[in-house]
Amino acid sequence: MKIVLALGGNALQSNPKDTSPESQLLTCRETAKFIVDLIEDGHSISIVHGNGPQVGQILSTIEYGHKANPDNNVLVPFDVCGAYSQGYIGYHLQNSIQCELKRRK
Repeated sequence: MKIVLALGGNALQSNPKDTSPESQLLTCRETAKFIVDLIEDGHSISIVHGNGPQVGQILSTIEYGHKANPDNNVLVPFDVCGAYSQGYIGYHLQNSIQCELKRRK
């Protein structure tokens, strides 16, 4: 069976107060276990994800850096922040799924 698995941005952070990349990576590793269960059951999986909380965190970090150094005029547009978060979320998910597949041989 073909399954589209939609992970919301909040589902990628088990603790909304801990928005660190390490916390998200740990959550991705846990999520990967369930995804690999579906793969082992013979399903074809497509994964999509939201990224709202992650984009907000990226924007906050950039704004903080800009306030700390106002001479730095590097403000990143919203759409670029979205692309950045999509890339690193996909990277975390891909690596987590690959590690779980290898662990299960």
